[in-house]
Amino acid sequence: MMDARRVMDNARVEELYAAKVCLPDAYFAKFAKLPPCPIRRWGAWGSHDFPRAWCILDFREWVNKYDIARGGALACTSLEDPELQDLTYDAVTELPYPDVDLHTLSTEGAFDFFVFNQTIEHLHTPHVALARVFAALKPGGYCFTSVPTINIPHSTPIHFGGFTPMGLAVLMENAGFDVCEMGQWGSHKYIDAIFAQHGWPGYDALHVNGVVVNERRNVCQTWTLARKPVA
Repeated sequence: MMDARRVMDNARVEELYAAKVCLPDAYFAKFAKLPPCPIRRWGAWGSHDFPRAWCILDFREWVNKYDIARGGALACTSLEDPELQDLTYDAVTELPYPDVDLHTLSTEGAFDFFVFNQTIEHLHTPHVALARVFAALKPGGYCFTSVPTINIPHSTPIHFGGFTPMGLAVLMENAGFDVCEMGQWGSHKYIDAIFAQHGWPGYDALHVNGVVVNERRNVCQTWTLARKPVA
């Protein structure tokens, strides 16, 4: 397999930040008042980890924007991911991590879309695993992933860290991907709550008169849609 990794210089880092990571102010306000929960088995946003709500809404926008909601072969690390609800693929392969180790994934060029959420923080050598995910995609295939930036320890000892939005974007590009979209959510209220309560508060615990703020400088989770180049 040809090594698809790229060597990034400081100029490319600045370019990537300006183009994809430094999101406009409008992004941080667009879901301040959440629309009704689209996940049928949830019914309502309720107590589900709040950053996932914003992530799901971004995901739904992006798969429609890039017309990747259906057809072909899908790989995912969990069939329970709520993001998958409206995807209709001809073939679906579940690769549950860590039972299926992404560091040693041997599938080559089999998938059109690879979805893995809240997984990168559990990868001991993430750049190796991302190279295998890249190899598993067909040219032109897409990858979606989300990861905490700041979080409480969980699933220990298989918990190794987090990524800033810039860190996630660089990780994807270094693996060979083109970053299509970046998203993020966070607030100091959520940060205070996870460390005080050692749990993950949802909408019910965070909203004030139906509003939950997204604070640019207090990012807690980040996510991306990236594409494997055609050539």
